[in-house]
Amino acid sequence: MLTTSIKGRAFDFSRIVGGRQFRGIIYITLGSEDDIFVILRDSNGPEILKISVGNEPEDEEVILSFKDVEKNNFVNAWPSCATFTNNQLYVTDELNNVVSVFDTNGNLIDSFGKEGTEFNEFSRPSGITSDSKGNLYISDTLNHRIQKLTTNGEFINSWGEYGNDLGQFNSPWGICITNSETLLVCDHKNHRIQEFDLDGGFISSFGDFGTSHKQLNHPSDISIDSDGDIYIADWANNRVQIFDQTGNHLTELKGSAVELSKWQRQYINASPDVYKARRRVASLDPETYFALPISVTFDQSKSRLLAVDSQRWRIQIFNKISNYTDPQFNI
Repeated sequence: MLTTSIKGRAFDFSRIVGGRQFRGIIYITLGSEDDIFVILRDSNGPEILKISVGNEPEDEEVILSFKDVEKNNFVNAWPSCATFTNNQLYVTDELNNVVSVFDTNGNLIDSFGKEGTEFNEFSRPSGITSDSKGNLYISDTLNHRIQKLTTNGEFINSWGEYGNDLGQFNSPWGICITNSETLLVCDHKNHRIQEFDLDGGFISSFGDFGTSHKQLNHPSDISIDSDGDIYIADWANNRVQIFDQTGNHLTELKGSAVELSKWQRQYINASPDVYKARRRVASLDPETYFALPISVTFDQSKSRLLAVDSQRWRIQIFNKISNYTDPQFNI
C-alpha cells in the first residue's frame, strides 16, 4: 500500500534512500537544516555519516564521513543512538559505556561516563534525547533506568529499576520528548511504551506483547510530530505503528518500497551478476516490506517520517498529508 489514510491524515510513500553505503544502519537523527546523521555498524566497523535528503527523488548525498575525519574515532567503539542539540551531536557508545560528543564536522570534542551502576555510569547505553533546556535523557539499558544529565555530563536525576511493574523497565531503548515536555520510553523487553514527566514521575503506559493492533514486540525507537502523533519502530513485528497522543492506535506501516533507491540502482547496474540474480528470484515482493525497522524520526520541517529498515540497509520515507479525504468514485 502506497498511501495509508486514517482519521484525516495520510502517510504517502515517497521513496527510499540507501544501499551499500548504509551497511549496518541502525539509527538516524536530524541535524540542522537538511542534515541527517546516520549511525552504521557492521563487520567493517562502526561509522557515522552526515547526509542530506532533499524533497525531490534522488536528491540525496553523503556530505561527510566521521571516520574519514579521524580514523580512530570509532576504534573499539559501538555507537548506538544519537541526538543533536546545541549544535553538537551526542552519541551513546554501548561498548565503552560513554556518551561521545562530536561537532558538525565530525570532530570528537568530548566524552563522559564509564561502566558501572552509580550515577553517571552506564551499562550499554542506547536511546538518547534532549529537552528544550538542552538537558540529556539517556536509556541506561542494562541498568534498566533513565538518567538525566546536563550536556556537560553532570548528573541531574535518575529513575527506574529492573521489573515489569509500572515505572520499572526491562532494557529501555529508544526515547523521545513530547510536545508537552514529557518523556516517552520504549520499554523494549516489556513490549510497551511508558510516559514520564521530566523528573521521572510516572504518567501512563500503553502496549503489551503480541502481533495485533496496539500490541508490540520489542519496540526499539519512538518519535512524535507536532500534531502529537506517535511513531513506534515495532522491531520484531516488522512494522511501524502509529498512535495518537493519548495512546489510541491509528494505523501501521509495513513498508512500501516498490522501487530501488538511487544508490541501489547504481550498484545493480554496475554489477551484471547481481542484476541477473535479482531477475531470477520468484518474487520481488518481500523487498517491499520492512525487515526489523529499528529507528524512526519525524522530520517536521518537511512533514515526513523516516524509518530505518535495518536489514535492508535503507531508509523508507513517508510524507504525512493532513486534512486528507479519500476520493469518492461513482462507477
